[in-house]
Amino acid sequence: MIPPDYGPLIPLILAALPLPSVVPPQAQLAMASAASVPVVAALPAACPDDMVLVDGNSCPVLEYQCNRFVDEASPSCAEYAQKPECRYNEESRRFCVDRHEWPNRVGEKPAVFVTWYDAKKSCESAGKRLCKRAEWTLACEGPKRAPYPYGWQRLPSPCNVSRPVEEADAKKLISPSTRAAELARLWQADVIGSHPECVSAFGAFDMVGNVDEWTDNSDEGGAQVSTLNGGYWGPVRNTCRLTTKTHGPEFQFYQIGFRCCSEAQDGIAASLPPPPLPKHELDQKKGPEGWPVVVSEDRGPDGAEPSG
Repeated sequence: MIPPDYGPLIPLILAALPLPSVVPPQAQLAMASAASVPVVAALPAACPDDMVLVDGNSCPVLEYQCNRFVDEASPSCAEYAQKPECRYNEESRRFCVDRHEWPNRVGEKPAVFVTWYDAKKSCESAGKRLCKRAEWTLACEGPKRAPYPYGWQRLPSPCNVSRPVEEADAKKLISPSTRAAELARLWQADVIGSHPECVSAFGAFDMVGNVDEWTDNSDEGGAQVSTLNGGYWGPVRNTCRLTTKTHGPEFQFYQIGFRCCSEAQDGIAASLPPPPLPKHELDQKKGPEGWPVVVSEDRGPDGAEPSG
């Protein structure tokens, strides 16, 4: 008789035992798979159903090369080279990110006109946290570090981008009595889930376009903890890596929203990143002003378009 304490180990024992040679190969495969099912089912999920797992290496300083600009007068890149160069040591990350913008419910409007503090508080109320800027960028770029969640070319679709915008009336936005009407006049975001093809390799939707998203920049050091990523529905660049660092945490505007992140729940550690580069190799990768490499939308003399 098998002791009760050995019960949970039976599937593992069965899976390890060689099957009789008289059993047909297909039957062997079915028996082995069935024996392993209880063990797999017992593992905890990495993320809740409304989030997706992001597991990979982020690059703090990445430089893209532009192969083709939108037109001769535009600083915006229409197509990037598919081998961006990481110019600093990579960092391994493993976390969960919301599938959609807050409130992360398909069919509802994304929340806007929130401060960085509001976004942080809302995420914490849901048992999550505001995404770190490096996390948000990795979730958008995917493992290939593409400038757009869907690839290497700027397209009018599949995301909600490049729409003409109306000039906002700041006084009406500030006043509680006129704010709702002014937000409605300016509104050009689409409800959550409207762009199923605007999705990153990790499975996060609308990370560029629709609404700007607050991110947490506190890990980068310095006084600027509040950053914005992804752009919104207007005619802006909308790349994964481009970051707005000019607004303080109390700023709010008609197109600013957010999404949340959290730690993975399965207890599996992030994979190890590549070995750090020796100092002399890092020095060779520095920009002319040192770290970080200056980010610009302007064309360089060789056609390069840095991004970081």
